[in-house]
Amino acid sequence: MKISSYIYCFILGFSLSVYATSGHATTNPEDKQSAKIMQLEQRIVELESLVQLLLKQSKLPSSLKPTEHDLSTKIASKVNANQQVINQKAIATNTAELSNIAEMAEQAEMAIYSYEDLSEEINNSIKISGYADVEYKGSGEDGVNEQFRMHHLSLFFTKQFDNKIKFFSEIEYEDTPKLEGKNDGSGDLKLSSGKIFVEAVNFDWNYSQHFNLRAGRFFTPAGIWSEDHYPPFVPTQERPLHIRKIFPQLVDGLSLFGSTEFVPNHFFNYTSFIGNGESNVSGKKDLNSSKAVGFKGDYHAPWLDDFTLGFTLYNDNNDSSNNEAEKFSYGYHLKFRHEKFTVQTEYAKADLHFDNTLEDYKSEGYYSQFLYQFDQWGLGYRFDVFTKNDTELGKIKRNSVFINYHLNEKFTLKGEFHQDSQDELMIEDYSFYIFSITGYLGK
Repeated sequence: MKISSYIYCFILGFSLSVYATSGHATTNPEDKQSAKIMQLEQRIVELESLVQLLLKQSKLPSSLKPTEHDLSTKIASKVNANQQVINQKAIATNTAELSNIAEMAEQAEMAIYSYEDLSEEINNSIKISGYADVEYKGSGEDGVNEQFRMHHLSLFFTKQFDNKIKFFSEIEYEDTPKLEGKNDGSGDLKLSSGKIFVEAVNFDWNYSQHFNLRAGRFFTPAGIWSEDHYPPFVPTQERPLHIRKIFPQLVDGLSLFGSTEFVPNHFFNYTSFIGNGESNVSGKKDLNSSKAVGFKGDYHAPWLDDFTLGFTLYNDNNDSSNNEAEKFSYGYHLKFRHEKFTVQTEYAKADLHFDNTLEDYKSEGYYSQFLYQFDQWGLGYRFDVFTKNDTELGKIKRNSVFINYHLNEKFTLKGEFHQDSQDELMIEDYSFYIFSITGYLGK
């Protein structure tokens, strides 16, 4: 009974040992298998010693007792069999893991291709953005009521054909336009209000940093405000007095532009253009007998935090919008920023010459603007002067104060107050104010 108990304990212990070792091998990584084999070999030695002790205490005939060699052979055979099972399970595990890795790599590669295809499709599609603003305006003029104004809804359409060719257009809906036709088949309008206007439509060919072409309708490259005028990005809804009165608002034509770095961090940007001039732009024909030409140059330097100094030249012979005058305009502009302060100023002058020299006159205007920005706030002051015709009374001076609050980089609340004074005694001075909400609709 005692021997049977020993043998039973031996078999049970051996089985549990092999089972435990086998179970761990299936779950542990392959790099731990060598350590487990060494543990098995040590366990074999211990089991052989225990078997010999049991055999000595056993009363079985010697002919029925297994020899030490037989026991070692059987135990080794069992261990080898278990080792083969361990190896097969490890191989199966590694094969499954490799299969999973390969499948995941294939899925990742497909995801990358899908992302690239989607990115290319997005880049090649037309992008729509724009801006909108709403105003509340009051005036000190007699008979002028306070009013809400749905001023602008402008939509930008941009398409990048490839790395070099780009399309851009801007369609402006001003004062919520409404058009209603007569119900008589004539096609005539019964009611019209507001304005729908294609302010820009052009193609760019970006050849290099130094040489690029633009064809179509574009804002006249003149000074600062003429091009950088969008309400979400300027401090006042009311533009300076002389803007669009000395240089035209738009040009239908061709532009050549680029930039060069003549010394490190010092750049000269240029834009030259030829177009239809200041005639009543229809996008179809030129009422001028000759073309208008112009040139704008900007010098950018790393002084302060930002520094720009530039000039603009413009010539329009036989300008039909000014009674066939020979018009030559020029101007200077300066903008610099240091920490929270920004100063911006522009000066422009136009000389108009007629067949009758007694009709010749000059137009002149300038402004200086000061802006202090902190946190999400902007506080500023601007002084304007404009003379439409130097042979007549009519110089206007304007003092403006304004405040901006930027809820974020695309959404701004504005308040501004303007005080106009006239040189002409028959015209009374007056003031007005504007509160506005402006938002950029792009990314």
